[in-house]
Amino acid sequence: MLDDKDEALILALERDARASVVALARDIGLSRSATQERLGRLQRSGTIAGYTVVRGRAGNRTRLNACLMIRHARGGSCAGAIAPLKRLPEVRGIQSLAGDPDLLVQVSATDAADLDRIAEAVRALPGIGEVTTHVVLADHLRRP
Repeated sequence: MLDDKDEALILALERDARASVVALARDIGLSRSATQERLGRLQRSGTIAGYTVVRGRAGNRTRLNACLMIRHARGGSCAGAIAPLKRLPEVRGIQSLAGDPDLLVQVSATDAADLDRIAEAVRALPGIGEVTTHVVLADHLRRP
């Protein structure tokens, strides 16, 4: 169970995952050693599963991001589709949905032709039925 200090530590890391333990300790009002211990405990428990880089506009090459809405083919399932989708390097996220469609898959392509190639590769996977592509026009909020 997370307490208020754990939540404060996680929020501080979400703001700046590169913050030093001293800076984190100052932010949450604990000693450096107590903060280090909490950080280690949160990592060991899996509450903090890792750290990532989120590209800002200055470091972003032009990319075409899209959402693929997937319906299973007859006899298809999320369990059968997820492993092959994970092997595609352009796939950035996969969510199972309640209702129709069955899956939401976020992909990143270099251009429209690359996006078409990715969508075709997804359509060719076993158990995949209909794939509808939605190009992302703008990101208004992105949280890690």
